[in-house]
Amino acid sequence: MERIAFIDLGSNSVRFVIYEISDTGSYRLLYQEKDSIRLSENMWGDHKLTQEAMNRALVSLQSYVHMAKAFEVDTIKAVATAAVRLANNGDEFINLVKQDTGLELECISGVEEARLGFLGVINTIGLKDFVIFDLGGASTEVTLVRNRQIEKSVSLPIGALTLTGTYQKGEEFTDKEYNKMVKAIKQAIEEHPWLKNVKKPLLGIGGTARNIAKMDQRKLSYPITKLHNYEIPYHRFTELLDEVKSKPLAQRKKINGLSSERADIIIAGMTIVYELFNYINCKTLVVGGSGLREGLFYDYYGQAYLGGNPIIPDILIHSAENVLLGMTRYELIHAKHVGKLADILYDQWQPLHKGDTALRRCLQVSSLLHDIGKRVNYYSHARHGCYMLVNSNLYGITHIEQAFSAFLVMNSHGLKPKEYKNFLYGQLLDDEQKAIGKKLSIILAIAEALDESHEQLITHLESRIGPEEVQLIVHYPASRDISIIKGAVERLEKAFKKEYKRQLQIEWSPQ
Repeated sequence: MERIAFIDLGSNSVRFVIYEISDTGSYRLLYQEKDSIRLSENMWGDHKLTQEAMNRALVSLQSYVHMAKAFEVDTIKAVATAAVRLANNGDEFINLVKQDTGLELECISGVEEARLGFLGVINTIGLKDFVIFDLGGASTEVTLVRNRQIEKSVSLPIGALTLTGTYQKGEEFTDKEYNKMVKAIKQAIEEHPWLKNVKKPLLGIGGTARNIAKMDQRKLSYPITKLHNYEIPYHRFTELLDEVKSKPLAQRKKINGLSSERADIIIAGMTIVYELFNYINCKTLVVGGSGLREGLFYDYYGQAYLGGNPIIPDILIHSAENVLLGMTRYELIHAKHVGKLADILYDQWQPLHKGDTALRRCLQVSSLLHDIGKRVNYYSHARHGCYMLVNSNLYGITHIEQAFSAFLVMNSHGLKPKEYKNFLYGQLLDDEQKAIGKKLSIILAIAEALDESHEQLITHLESRIGPEEVQLIVHYPASRDISIIKGAVERLEKAFKKEYKRQLQIEWSPQ
């Protein structure tokens, strides 16, 4: 087992995370902290970090070094971005950090910053073609991604903090000041014609993007608090921008979902996003909760555990199996066998449920994680598992698909009418999704029942679909006692008939 910490020293905030990697290769986030230090504040007259800002940074870095020692961290990787990169006294600051904290602070280039942000995104969001922006205090990294690879990237010298400090002279923007800022933003973006009219989804990481998502979720009373992979259409974004522009600072601080410490720079940040929206000509903003610090982790993990490749091929199955690797070997083998059986039944019964590839992926995840609720309590573990599945770090599926997967886990154990009515995440599912969810829940329940003894005795399944019945032929070793499995499966015949309108006839075939 090893523990590794990462520090991302940005222009506005410094972020600190500790990961633990087990002997099996599974990993989990142990600790995270963020301080708003505004390192680039008041540096743009002579392009020097001020003594006050450097002192704020040193206090945070010293506390993080202390936390790393307390958590018995093996290695600390610390990087600095635009503020240090652009400051005339950046090297002086790096030496000061080494002297006061012992940290080897690396000032990375804009290209490297974009690459690390890309790794944080590509390993946690299931898009293939999109445009990433990492909007910070002093710069905005923009990356065009095609087929999950970087095609081109650039670090734009515009950030929420620097734009506000440069163009806003009083407490609020005047119309003249705002228009000057817009002109500067457009000029910075339009220097890169490879972004014009690419018409790919815009994916935002960083504090501005997360605050946009929080404000939108609060307005909608969204039932899931998760920001990662949250989608905002263009028209809702422009409504939010109009709202923040219309309110003075004191009122902006009261906007539900907007961090009060970001209220003074949110107008500049959202204006950058607005101009990117228009230049690339897209209709959707996807918000990523993973960015540079996660990119630092995947860069390290890929080199150390994935044969040097920091891009994970199948992020959904990888993330589900990462959750599973925290279980015992006994539980892991059972979960994978249930997943295999559910996959077979999904294929054989596809003419009945008519599900597509996306639903198949949801069933795969639900099958792998159907027992995670037992970590809380064996009794009602399906209810606990539903909550845990929605709130687990599952990557590559949408919020709706994650809610659907959780529904399969809960419903596979017989959702009671009251529980079904009060299923919080069910607010994201329409009647058609719930109807097919009930059908797929039966597949999961039968797959689980086929390994009720946790011995992986079922070797092969065959199905024959008739107009009034479905014949399921179950093959197993003749020498083994499967009476427990028989009882578990046969108890589901009534539920099968209710959802599929056919009788389930089971033939047990010893071999």
